[in-house]
Amino acid sequence: MKRSHVGWLAAAILLFAVLLVWFLPARWVAPVVQSRLHGLRLEGVYGLVWDGGAGQLRGPDGRPLGTVRWQLSRRALLGRLDLQLQFEGPLLTARGHLRRDVLGRPIWSDVTLRSDLAAWSPRLDTSLGAPRGALTATLQRVVLQANWPVELEGQAQWRDAVMQVPAQAIALGNIDMALHGANGVLRGELHDQGQEPLHVEGQWQASPLGWRLDLLLRPRTGDPALRRWLARLGQPGADGSVHLQRRGGLAAATPETTR
Repeated sequence: MKRSHVGWLAAAILLFAVLLVWFLPARWVAPVVQSRLHGLRLEGVYGLVWDGGAGQLRGPDGRPLGTVRWQLSRRALLGRLDLQLQFEGPLLTARGHLRRDVLGRPIWSDVTLRSDLAAWSPRLDTSLGAPRGALTATLQRVVLQANWPVELEGQAQWRDAVMQVPAQAIALGNIDMALHGANGVLRGELHDQGQEPLHVEGQWQASPLGWRLDLLLRPRTGDPALRRWLARLGQPGADGSVHLQRRGGLAAATPETTR
């Protein structure tokens, strides 16, 4: 074969390979991705590797969880992860942007999460009742290392917060939480909006070594149901307030850190 023919053949093969990768169907690589999903299953995969989705994501038990949509930059071919991911399901709606830093750690940004807590029942039903209301979170930055957030900045809100007990629904109001994390230690600072049935003030802290909670809860009304519910959390003060202090793990024996 002449050299010119070999050159043209090599060029044609190279062009075919480039086009194949550029327009690679997502369903072709779905088995490889699924093997890394720890039991989760993708069904009805459509579109391209770079712009596609799955009509259903199922849990390890086969339960349908929701739909998935993604956009992956072709810069991934150069080793630069740039992924936009969106998930919609009955329990949770979420979207965010994933990349990696120079150390190879996953970094999530522009993350939004929303859940109607009523959809989680009876999973969240406890002796204190089942939480109701809308839980939302906005995370500007989350850096993961060994699947733990070593850096975190964001906010969360519990709107129209209610604890549903067998006899009635106990209104708590609206509760906000600022989220911070550095060096693997996470903190959440909680407070209400000032005119809610329940005054909420305090914080929690967590790390791979343990956790602690320090929270002051005080009723702003004379609602007997709310006061009885608070009394189940701890011994009320003269004003009906309850001071919750809980610890677990090695954090129970370590001093509290500050920002």
